[in-house]
Amino acid sequence: MKKILSLLIISSAFLACTDDDIKVEQDFSNGPKVLGFSSNFESVAYFEDLGAVERNFPVNILGNGNGQLSDTDITVTYEVDAASTATEGVEFDFADTSGMVTIPAGSTFGMFPLMVNTGDLNPTEKTELILNLTTSSEGTVVGAQYNRLRIVFVGCQTQIATAGSPGSFTCTIVRNDGATVVRPTETVSLVDINTLKTTTTGTWAPGTIAPDQAYNFIDICGDITVPVQGLCQGYYSNQVYGLTADGTDGEVDDINNFNATYEITFGAGNRQYTNTYVRN
Repeated sequence: MKKILSLLIISSAFLACTDDDIKVEQDFSNGPKVLGFSSNFESVAYFEDLGAVERNFPVNILGNGNGQLSDTDITVTYEVDAASTATEGVEFDFADTSGMVTIPAGSTFGMFPLMVNTGDLNPTEKTELILNLTTSSEGTVVGAQYNRLRIVFVGCQTQIATAGSPGSFTCTIVRNDGATVVRPTETVSLVDINTLKTTTTGTWAPGTIAPDQAYNFIDICGDITVPVQGLCQGYYSNQVYGLTADGTDGEVDDINNFNATYEITFGAGNRQYTNTYVRN
């Protein structure tokens, strides 16, 4: 993966990019193996009754310590957060009731399996199962920033864009230092169930810093969530993510205009952006 440091070299020669130095990810090459969820948010959406469907969510070795894979199984325990609004026996059932996830010897991840009751998802409101990783095997540690996963159950379908019919918007971007950019035509496309993709991220003009400058977001019954992701679809190691723990990084109005607020990590200090999309 390219690092944003190369962008800084290119920018100084060719671009008038106003954003500050962009930092690379932390180096987890030393110390204990760091475990956790690679994503802090997963959306589970069904709009018809398909019965009970098994879904699996990975727990990963995110930092490999001495660089060697474990020759024994690693176990990670978890608990259900009291803030969860989904109910066992309604939206979901546990496929494994042991309260732990096993990362097999020689592997970099283990799976948390969940049975989703597709016919019992709320058609008008989202509900959530929130998992917190608690303890892990000797020689490993649960990363504090990777210990929580929100599994959001969705029975309502986005209307911002549909398959084969992207939405066209006027997008106004306001950075937290007051810099403002207006893009008269920003295309928003549906890329997965209730998951959408913009044309640009931040205040960079299209085509200036990467082949694909989009960010992804999720529309959950009118609430916008910006999940953790690499800048420009992972072209750079900088992180793009929403700012709220409850998944309300923006909202959709009754005619499918919407807004989204997110942050981008930079070496000289992170920047916050608020994008407002008005349908053309």
